[in-house]
Amino acid sequence: MSSSIPFERYDEEFLSLTEQVTSKLRPLDPQTSSSLPPTSHADLKMAHALLLQLDDLLKQMGLEARSCDDASTKRDLLGKVR
Repeated sequence: MSSSIPFERYDEEFLSLTEQVTSKLRPLDPQTSSSLPPTSHADLKMAHALLLQLDDLLKQMGLEARSCDDASTKRDLLGKVR
């Protein structure tokens, strides 16, 4: 079904965005870093922007899943979104 293809792309984009968020926040973790890097404010702003992108992506995924005609596929896709 064609709905699977966009969801594969969504999965890839989701993974990429979460990796980017993690890379921005990891240096700010007091357990892994003894002091804040000079870019900490910029890193927080970038992580926030990436989280907003993730939120939009999840909304789009939900919309795509709900518009699927096949009940079984719809259930599977909504499961991914959750």
